[in-house]
Amino acid sequence: MYDYLEIYTDISLTLTMIITILVYSVGLMQFLRPFTKSRPSRYLTGLTYAAIMLTMFFLPQEFNNLLAYGAGVVGAFAVFTLLDRRNYAQKLFLAFSFFSIRWLTAAVGTSIWLKVYGWTCGFVIDTFMFEPEKQVAAYIVYDAVEGCIMAGIMLLLITIFHKVYVSKNEKMSVKEALLLMLPSVAGVFNYRLLLYFNSIDTREINISPYDLVSFAFYLVSYTTLVAVIWFYEQIKAAQRKEKENAMLVIQTDNIRDYISGAESLYRDIRAVRHDMRNHLAVLESLHERGENEAFESYLREARARIGNDPGINSGDPVTDVILSEKQSEAAKHGITFDCDFHYPSDLKDGALDMSIILNNALNNAIEAAEKCPENERNIAITSSRKKNAFIITVTNSCAGVELADGELPATTKSDSENHGFGLLNIKNTAEKYGGGVEINSNDGVFTLTVMLMLQ
Repeated sequence: MYDYLEIYTDISLTLTMIITILVYSVGLMQFLRPFTKSRPSRYLTGLTYAAIMLTMFFLPQEFNNLLAYGAGVVGAFAVFTLLDRRNYAQKLFLAFSFFSIRWLTAAVGTSIWLKVYGWTCGFVIDTFMFEPEKQVAAYIVYDAVEGCIMAGIMLLLITIFHKVYVSKNEKMSVKEALLLMLPSVAGVFNYRLLLYFNSIDTREINISPYDLVSFAFYLVSYTTLVAVIWFYEQIKAAQRKEKENAMLVIQTDNIRDYISGAESLYRDIRAVRHDMRNHLAVLESLHERGENEAFESYLREARARIGNDPGINSGDPVTDVILSEKQSEAAKHGITFDCDFHYPSDLKDGALDMSIILNNALNNAIEAAEKCPENERNIAITSSRKKNAFIITVTNSCAGVELADGELPATTKSDSENHGFGLLNIKNTAEKYGGGVEINSNDGVFTLTVMLMLQ
């Protein structure tokens, strides 16, 4: 019976290690989920980690645990970097963070598991002392429980990490990565130091106090990592706010230019009306004198000067200038521009806010439509009113935009540090009026809906 149990114990230890490695591999895939939209890259990264760790486990020579798991993480993230070649500094930070989370999962999970095993092992042995089959079944349950404990702890740590680390889509500098890596590096080093003291000859030192010390250390280590990331996010948020305010100042200056343009436009309109009186007087005189050929020639020339474009009439001069300019810009890029926008008459002193919304929305629409094939470039802007809700809808053709739940799409410009504020400014302006924005992308059509709640 004892030989039977000894054989199973060896098998159980092997299965436990395999299960643990698979738990870490699945955890790595979950850990990388917000940082890439490509499922194959996540799966290949997790499989690479599992393959390296299983290979090192079954090799006859022994490896230092720190070296072995370090090799697994380095190999996995090397594959991830090859499949997703961007934001390299962030990947360095993620590699160290996952390495730290993996060690912390092992430390906490093993501690909890040993407590559970210690509390129940004696009962199982006494109960099934002469029933080896039931003892084997109990050990199978133990393996499953240990795997569940490891998976639960890793999922909790990864969830906290994702929750605190907000700037997932922003480019990280090397200095930022090195700063954020410090808690992970210190945590792993101190963890190894703690294990060393915990393994000193038990005949001379009572190691039971290390249980409490270990848990306190694990808690402090991860709390330190989370705290550093949280402070980092606060700094990043302040920087973003400063940039948003700077962009808003620039846009306000641009709006002032539009207002000047609107005044100039209406001066020109008054001048045209004045000229029209003269033109009508000339035409009337030619008609009365029966000079039909001269009449038709003068009429053609006047019509050519005035043009056949009725222009855009939204009900607000500044808005007319913006929409007319965007219509002209779209035409230069071969983009069809349909406008059915009517400025709300009860939006008092809101020309500046409306200009921020229209400028940003149409700039983004033109930029996206321009990347589409020439025969598929189109933009449409409409407005509607439902009681106090004024709704602006901008649709445009797009080459494909990936949207994450609850997040605005990231800028496609290479200089992401100084771009990507357009939709954010629209959102902030809409919220100023108690409204909000809704974004959809489907079948090559991007739709931005902005709602303002008016009095």
